[in-house]
Amino acid sequence: MKERKKSGSAGQKQIILASCLMLIVVTCLTGLYIARKMEQQNMEAELAKNNEKINTEVEEAEPLQAVDSVILPEVSEDKAEEPKIEPKEKPEENNDMDAEPEPAKETNATAVGGSAVTVTKKEAEPVLQFSGELQWPLEGSVLMNYSMDQSIYFATLDQYKYNPAMIIGAKEGDAVKAAAAGDIVEIKNDAQTGLTVVMDIGDDYTLTYGQLENLNFKEGAHLEAGDVLGVVAKPTKYYSLEGTNLYFEMNQKENPTDPTEYLPQ
Repeated sequence: MKERKKSGSAGQKQIILASCLMLIVVTCLTGLYIARKMEQQNMEAELAKNNEKINTEVEEAEPLQAVDSVILPEVSEDKAEEPKIEPKEKPEENNDMDAEPEPAKETNATAVGGSAVTVTKKEAEPVLQFSGELQWPLEGSVLMNYSMDQSIYFATLDQYKYNPAMIIGAKEGDAVKAAAAGDIVEIKNDAQTGLTVVMDIGDDYTLTYGQLENLNFKEGAHLEAGDVLGVVAKPTKYYSLEGTNLYFEMNQKENPTDPTEYLPQ
């Protein structure tokens, strides 16, 4: 009998303990719900208060000034006097019937202050044209001919290769002349040809002079045929065995061309 009473009391204690735990859980959940509800109500009240404050500030703001109330400055009705243009004197008549009339220059008239101002356009620079003939840039024997159809022997390099230029023997200090009229488009220092000058002679033809020094002209200069470009310098290490020389190359549209076809024989 005592064991049954003990077991019965132990079961009651577990039930009571479970009920207490359940009551605690329910109380906590209820408190959490109430707290969130109050927090939401506070947020809604704060939002409503802010909206009310914003509406009040908008209503109290001063209205923008109407466009019609802007006063424009008065414009004087007095017109500026137009400049008087005195008639030009009539040019004297030219009774010389044999005189040729001067060619008319192209002009461009622009209205300025009610009168026309004539602007004369700058005359176009003459276009280079290759005559089809060259003169020898210096007197000397040809050490190596132009050869682009078969390779030739280069003694200094000890190899056979194509030669896009004429190698003309010379002495140091010999004057080098322009083989044709043209413009200097480039002056450069090249490892193989030393101080080098490139000239545009028109119709897509260019002449290149290498192994030079003491130049008499700068880039952009115009030379006539026979003008002295400079003098022959010491040969570079690529032509040490060939000796002092002038490197003379001709190109058409950047393609090597045989200059002997245009030089007097």
